[in-house]
Amino acid sequence: MDEKILCCQKLANNMRREMIDLVEYANDTMHWGGAYSSAEILAVLYQEILNCKEKNILPEQKDKFLLSKGHAALAVYTVLHQMGMLSDEQIKTYQKDGSCISELMTAKKELGFETSGGSLGINLSYAVGLALLAKRKGYTYKTYVEVGDGELDEGAIWEAVMSASQFGLDNLTMIVDANTIQSDGPTKDIMSWENLEGRLESFGWKVVSVDGHNCKELLDAFLNHGEEQKPKAVIANTVKGKGVSFFENDYLWHDKVLRGAELEQAKKEVISIVENGF
Repeated sequence: MDEKILCCQKLANNMRREMIDLVEYANDTMHWGGAYSSAEILAVLYQEILNCKEKNILPEQKDKFLLSKGHAALAVYTVLHQMGMLSDEQIKTYQKDGSCISELMTAKKELGFETSGGSLGINLSYAVGLALLAKRKGYTYKTYVEVGDGELDEGAIWEAVMSASQFGLDNLTMIVDANTIQSDGPTKDIMSWENLEGRLESFGWKVVSVDGHNCKELLDAFLNHGEEQKPKAVIANTVKGKGVSFFENDYLWHDKVLRGAELEQAKKEVISIVENGF
């Protein structure tokens, strides 16, 4: 396996292990499903795509990442900690009063958290604004935003989709974590997004659909610059709760308390992944 791909997968596996470790600091419930489905997406972005880990880089050069599905913040904290961008002291404040490492994403630009997440549907509009600013000011940064497939139920998403193509924002990439399940059940039963690729293409986007747990496919999709004057959407087909058997494809683990025998079983499974891979 290519060394870059191997490093990304190892990073994603270590993220899953550390997410379980953070139970020690949590006050109560944690959002598992969407964080675990996002691991490879974030590993590839932060390891190979975003330049935000570079020091002494100007704001107008520094790539922007927005987590619109703010309930998956757990995955962002662990990727930043694994890469040394979040300290041991900071990660231990998870869910503590006054901490910026809260259960849902909270804006803190010095940590690269451009916006708060949790009120679903708003961050794609913010991302459009950042990308448009870069276009008009001649800034070189690129903007990436991760949304959930359940989040596509929000009308604001589609207003932003229309405006992004209207403004020709080829410096904007939207990643859809298409894990097919939202907090209340299967996405198709709540608001079906059949032929999502075709729908986004009809709005003027360049669309790539990949296995969201395959780091090579993700990397190739991000490195493919798409078409001039078109924003790009990467539909990452994932498994909700990927990596812990009883999390997977169960909407009840969208957010839930993990304790006792279930916690011990989850620890065993993620440790096995770190040691042996999937």
